[in-house]
Amino acid sequence: MQFSTRQAKSKPASPLRRVFRSPALSWGLAGVSAIVLLVALLYAEENWRGQRAWTAYHRLLLAKGVDFNWGALAPPPVAERDNFAATPFFAALFDYAPGTHTPRNMAAYNRTAGFAQTGEPYLEQRRANDPMPAMFYRRRTDLSEGLESFRKTKEPPPGQPRSSETSSDRTATAAAVCQTLAKYNSVLDELRLASRRPEARFNFSYDEENTWRTPQPHLPVLKRVSAVLALRASAELALRNAPAATDDVRLIFALADSQWARYAMLASARQVVWEGLADHRWSDEQLAQFQARLQQLALVSAIQKPLRSEQASINKLFGDLHRKPVTVKSWRFGSGVGNMALPYFLWLMPGGWMLQEQVSYDQFFEDKLLSAVDTETGRIHAGLIHDSHHVGSALWNHRLLSDVLLQSVESLLTGAALAQTGRNQAILACALERYRLANGRFPENLDSLSPQFITAETPSDVITGKSMKYRRTDENRFQLYSVGWNEKDDGGKVAMNPDGKTPNVSEGDWVWPAYPED
Repeated sequence: MQFSTRQAKSKPASPLRRVFRSPALSWGLAGVSAIVLLVALLYAEENWRGQRAWTAYHRLLLAKGVDFNWGALAPPPVAERDNFAATPFFAALFDYAPGTHTPRNMAAYNRTAGFAQTGEPYLEQRRANDPMPAMFYRRRTDLSEGLESFRKTKEPPPGQPRSSETSSDRTATAAAVCQTLAKYNSVLDELRLASRRPEARFNFSYDEENTWRTPQPHLPVLKRVSAVLALRASAELALRNAPAATDDVRLIFALADSQWARYAMLASARQVVWEGLADHRWSDEQLAQFQARLQQLALVSAIQKPLRSEQASINKLFGDLHRKPVTVKSWRFGSGVGNMALPYFLWLMPGGWMLQEQVSYDQFFEDKLLSAVDTETGRIHAGLIHDSHHVGSALWNHRLLSDVLLQSVESLLTGAALAQTGRNQAILACALERYRLANGRFPENLDSLSPQFITAETPSDVITGKSMKYRRTDENRFQLYSVGWNEKDDGGKVAMNPDGKTPNVSEGDWVWPAYPED
């Protein structure tokens, strides 16, 4: 049987063939191809632009002498006899098996790492901020609460009163605190002796590859040591043993001399100094000693190296992200759909985009944050930081990641400003009390303190560079404050966060509480 050509040609095309011949599909494939080509061009352009921007800016930083070698910023090696950190108590934290972070003597490590630990393990590391000292709320140290915290896991020795029996009698509670804390005397005596050494260099890995993950187990231990000393010193003041309290405060100052945990430690010391001032327990000699020791602490002037260490560490982080972009997928930027999607967005970005994020980070660091610090005068220009915020879109200006990473630098600057303000106010408060001891009343103005009660330059407001705000409210009371981070005089008013329990350090004034609420 034969078929005609006409019959063969008239056979209908298959559905699949009709789809492939569809003009819509042709246009669709063309559109997809165009999108793929556009994305490829976008990636190529961003990679070229990012590499070009980073090469030029990196060359500029090197010309300025900026060193991205985190290890090069480490303090130089110190002879063991001169190194406070080499005392056996702290040395056990860094005695690792070669090439690891595994302690060779786990028992010694645990004794130090668990020193005076009253809460659950690693609680300090999970806190966003250190607790505010009680003086902020115009309260003395709660000795009953402190005593109870050291009795949670252990029954009190025979004959020692329970905290519930002494809560209404501060003197009896103070005696119980001193008795309970006596178990730490051997460690505290060792540290007191070691504090006479002129240097402090903790032996953690300055050449560590992952700089932001380098273990620093000494930081929470230092904070706990200072908390024990502050609690005992407060109890000693309640027992009218000011010389013993003075020795403990001086030890806190010595331990905080050059440590990353110094701000929290100095806050503990200020709490005790404030309590002694409020209750008029210090002598003129003791107050002069505190002033002299505080005068040696130039906190803002000493912040340059920590800032550079932070910059070097973050640039090392960027380098790791260039090599392994998938790292960012495991990060968490907070709640909300945008923050949850941000890691995936950053992961999918071209490598050049991340280079431009790195340029953005370093430019902001150099031009805004670093220039806001005047190490000569100990002043921080908060306005320079304020003016640089929220300029343009974070997406188009390559600041999605850099803005997040820069928050730690801004927190470091805010912490330094707060700590320097507390130091300056403590010096002035000691001088004011010395004036009162000599004259029976507080002065009309701060100029009256010099030169008899302040031999060095009168401490100024860290934010304005001018005199701290002061006024005498009556012969036995005064008001002393800094205008704070908002650079505005709010009349000595402290701003609180919505929870009503914690201060909003970005608003309101930074106030020295002159007297307890009771």
